[in-house]
Amino acid sequence: MACLHHAIAQSLDTAYAHHIQRLMVTGNFALLAGCDPEAVDAWYLGIYIDAFEWVEMPNTRGMSQFADGGVIASKPYAGAASYIGKQSDYCKACAYDPRRRHGADGGKPACPLNSLYWDFLLRHEARFARNPRMAMPYKAWAKMAPAEREATLAQAARYLERLDTL
Repeated sequence: MACLHHAIAQSLDTAYAHHIQRLMVTGNFALLAGCDPEAVDAWYLGIYIDAFEWVEMPNTRGMSQFADGGVIASKPYAGAASYIGKQSDYCKACAYDPRRRHGADGGKPACPLNSLYWDFLLRHEARFARNPRMAMPYKAWAKMAPAEREATLAQAARYLERLDTL
């Protein structure tokens, strides 16, 4: 994934990443993949030169990982490839197709963020479905054809089995 590759490489090289890279690239991926929020906290605190616990914890624990019980944010700060594409130019040079939820088109497989986003929403449906700010994605999911939903979740399961290769 071009977005993760760039954000992580830059973080390792310079000990710095901007807001979009921290929250919507590495943090979003960690959230969608179901990473342990404490491990994400530790990584952010250990990797970034400007990471001080009093700043990083609300951003990481509250916004990025939505692991503070909703104190900082009223909904998870999660997004699919379209958000990354709007906020950056990473998708242009990526090996994954940001428009697809599953499968491959012309040899370019679907962006993992898309299927992982829907998988995340369904894993946490009991928690988020009644949140008015989450109504739109759940309505969009309900309108999808059953075969599309099934293929999307199957794609997410395949990606979750091999996170280290994405």
